[in-house]
Amino acid sequence: MLHWALHEVVSKEASQKGSFVGPDKLTFDFNSAALTPEQVADIEKLVNQRILENAGVSWTEVPHAEVKNRPDVMQFFGDKYGDTVRVVQIGGAANKLDGYSMELCGGTHTRATGEIGLFRIVSESAVAAGVRRIEAVAGLTAYDVMKLDRELIKAVAGKVNSPIHELEKKIESLLAQQKALEKEVRTAMQRNASNAASELLGSAQTVNGIPLITHNLGDANGDFLQAIADALKGRFKGVVVLGGGSEASVALVATVSADFTAKVQAGKIIQAIAPIVGGKGGGKPDNARGGGKDVAKLDEALAKVKGLVA
Repeated sequence: MLHWALHEVVSKEASQKGSFVGPDKLTFDFNSAALTPEQVADIEKLVNQRILENAGVSWTEVPHAEVKNRPDVMQFFGDKYGDTVRVVQIGGAANKLDGYSMELCGGTHTRATGEIGLFRIVSESAVAAGVRRIEAVAGLTAYDVMKLDRELIKAVAGKVNSPIHELEKKIESLLAQQKALEKEVRTAMQRNASNAASELLGSAQTVNGIPLITHNLGDANGDFLQAIADALKGRFKGVVVLGGGSEASVALVATVSADFTAKVQAGKIIQAIAPIVGGKGGGKPDNARGGGKDVAKLDEALAKVKGLVA
């Protein structure tokens, strides 16, 4: 039924590449591009509609020659079939080969589709290039999955203090608030980074004819260090190497103005000093980042920068 629904919703060219049917789930592999959420929902709905029809399921053995050229009887294994084949059909008159879904198959089946009870698609994903997999459940297992989904929705609604019927609106409101807060944080970080950059300009020195700023900013993460380095780009031409760390995490950022990348590269600086703090990193000649775990050796790492500026 899933195979038939796949043909109805996606494409007649979507052919079976493998399957597994167990007591608690089934998987069905087929060649296709990724399915849209709408297609997955339509397949699931179509299968459940056919279940509710409670159509009869029958099977009969016939000479392969009688059905091998029939496009309405699904078959994909070519000469692997013997002279006599077993055709399973859903719907239509028993053994008349006039059902809506007919396939050469040797498996066991229900006597009527209504015995399946309920069908739920759990996931649709890639398993190989051009091959997708649907995982689904049926019967009481499908009911259990539905129950878990319902309990999860109730739990989420409780955590955000919302009635279930207003949950989507509540989540949209929370996401909007989060976006606004993130914008405020970015603005504040840029402002603080600009202020820090102004202070660092006073600590610039010249090494081998190259302007250099190195500084340990204490409890600062990589994003804040990068923001400071970016704020310096318009006001300082030279090499900037910044470090920050808290607890067991060290962040390093290096930038080199275009005027000096022929002599010194940011990526090489980070590659040289990151191992000192027990880490690694790298990047482009004009901008690089790295990190490590040994906060106690951050000053030692930054002190090495002078020797790298040639």
